[in-house]
Amino acid sequence: MNVRIKMTRKRVQCRYCHQMIETGEYQVVCTYFMQPKACTKKWMKEMHFHAKDPYCWVDQGVQAVSMQPHTENRGRKCLPIPDATKVIRLKIMRRRAATIQRIDIEMRGKQRPDKLSHLTDILERLKVEIAPYGGVPVKWNDNQEVTSD
Repeated sequence: MNVRIKMTRKRVQCRYCHQMIETGEYQVVCTYFMQPKACTKKWMKEMHFHAKDPYCWVDQGVQAVSMQPHTENRGRKCLPIPDATKVIRLKIMRRRAATIQRIDIEMRGKQRPDKLSHLTDILERLKVEIAPYGGVPVKWNDNQEVTSD
């Protein structure tokens, strides 16, 4: 969509208030370029609004925005849990991240089986510990790699 302000050369009707915009007055012109997905035919639609005195283009914009309430679509959805529970949950998740790092270091280094079994036991205990605080995250399932976080 293109939006521009220009001086009227020919009388046109305002899309919002349906009054005529006289020659020599300023107007806002909104141009829509349209094409259906299934068709190759294209067309454009121009809408004219008063730019001064009635300020129809501002009123129309405010009305259009108020009809479509804003919903946040970005990022992860927050869990509906209290703040105190979120703090405890975050501490458990940080301990798990530290344990994953220790496993990664151990796998690159000496690869001691007793140390690895101890760290995997810690991971299992953290799963049980986080369950009452919003449930176990999906990433923590056994069928995924340990170092996928």
